[in-house]
Parts: sequence; C-alpha cells; structure tokens
Amino acid sequence: MTLFPTNGRQPLDGDHPDYFDLLALESDLLAAVNGQQMFEEKLRSFFRSAIDEVIDTARTGRFLLSDIEKTEKTYLGTKFEILLRDWLQVPRGVVLDLLIGGTEVDVKSTTSGGSGWMIPPEAIDRLCILLRVNEDRSTCAVGLARARKAYLRSGENRDKKTSFSADGRRNIWWMVQDFSYTPNFWTRIDTDLRDKIMKPRGGTERLTILFENCLEMPVSRVLIASIAAQDDFMKRIRKNGGARDNLAPRGIAVLYSEKDRDLMLRLGLSFGSREFVSYRAKNEEEAALLRDAGHID
Repeated sequence: MTLFPTNGRQPLDGDHPDYFDLLALESDLLAAVNGQQMFEEKLRSFFRSAIDEVIDTARTGRFLLSDIEKTEKTYLGTKFEILLRDWLQVPRGVVLDLLIGGTEVDVKSTTSGGSGWMIPPEAIDRLCILLRVNEDRSTCAVGLARARKAYLRSGENRDKKTSFSADGRRNIWWMVQDFSYTPNFWTRIDTDLRDKIMKPRGGTERLTILFENCLEMPVSRVLIASIAAQDDFMKRIRKNGGARDNLAPRGIAVLYSEKDRDLMLRLGLSFGSREFVSYRAKNEEEAALLRDAGHID
C-alpha cells in the first residue's frame, strides 16, 4: 500500500537487511498517531509549533527562524525530540531518545536542508528517526534508518559523532520527502499588515485584525498566543468578548482544528493539528454549514 504517493514515500526493497525492522517502526509510528491522515495533519503543524516556540515572538519581538541565536538553533533539535515524544505518547528510552514498540530509537534532526544528522556512538547500529527541515521552503522529510557502521562516514568529530555517507543515505526508509508543513505566518504577509496586527495593545483587537485579513491561512496555536500576548489568549478568540464577536457578524468564521476538524475538511481547508483558520463562506451552502455550527450570525 502506498501511504504517501505524492509526498515522496520511499521504502526500502523487501530484500534489504533493514526492511522488516523499518517497516515495523513505520507501522508503530503510524499506529501511535492514528494512521496516515492524522500523521500528515500533525506533521504540518509539528515543525511549525516547535519553531514558533523557539522564535518566541511575544517575548522577543522576533519573527523569523533566522532571527534566533546560534545556541537556540542547537536547542531546536531538542525541542523536536520533546514534542515528538509528546506527540507519539511514548516514554524516553534508557539510552536513546524514545521507546517505541519496545525498541529504543534515537531522534536526529537537521535544519540545514541537507543530510547533516550527527550520529553519536550510542546510536550506532540502533534505529533512528531522521528529521530534515527547510524553513525557507517550508518543507520537511522524515526518514527511518538503522545507523549501521557501514552506512556512516569513517571520520568523527571531537564528540566522536559521525554522519551518513552518500552511499549510506541510500539505506534510509523515507516516510515523506519534500512534505509541505505550515509556513511561517510572518513570511506570508507584508510588513505593513504585520505592523497593523501588532499595533493594538489588546489581544482581541489584534486577533480580529489577523483573522479578518488572513483568510484560509493556518496559524499555529503557539503564534496565536504570541500575538494575543495575554495569559488567557483563548479568551481573546472566543465569543462573549473575543474576536469571534467582531467577526461572526461580518460572515467570518474562526475554525480550530481540534474542534472543527470535520467541518474544515468538508470546506476543503488545509491545516495541521492545533491550528486556527479563518474562513468566509463562498456560497449559500457553506454559509449554512458555518451558521448551523454557530460560527457566523
């Protein structure tokens, strides 16, 4: 069965020595997130949320990954590991990062867009999840591999870590390649709109401006918290005093993937886990759907 026909899924051949181990690991990963469709939805927001948390717009005034410090880029790999463990609801291993299906698995990531995963001595000959992120293109890849010595470069850095050789990379089982995740919101709008959104002091007014001007644009929950810049940021969205009070009479619905997933899919929207999308009906049928769900007046 081809799980990701348009997203570069590339399993190893059935006679490959790692085939059954990596097939089992992929199956365990998909089972942990309730199958392919949920995997894709969560993957769209997985990297976005992690990167937005490190950028931390509300407290730092930064908007882009390129704005963060070098030491924070190192920490980003740890953030991916932490969020992946939470997403999969699996414990840490004794030696490696995760315990999946009774097997310890290491998590390695690179944000350079290349294949610079650094494999430590304790992960050699062990199973690894390989994450690759290209923030400029908003694309990612998820690969699985057993880090056999034969697949790795002979040279090591001073921490005795090494990486996959060019030939060794042929032994990676790709779950997805060049998969589009939710782009950085700030790269999709111009600076004038950004300043307009951030100018008001109140979170409700900021979110009203955002949702009215950025229809059908997924926005991470992390970024919503940054823009609202208030402890109870969800209150700034809800009815009874939030942005929805301002937007519903204008025919604009604010949809949230954790509550409105089925409706969002029916409307043909693209979104990830824990993401908001504002939407204005394109016809009477859609308007009726939004009205019946209590999203517009």
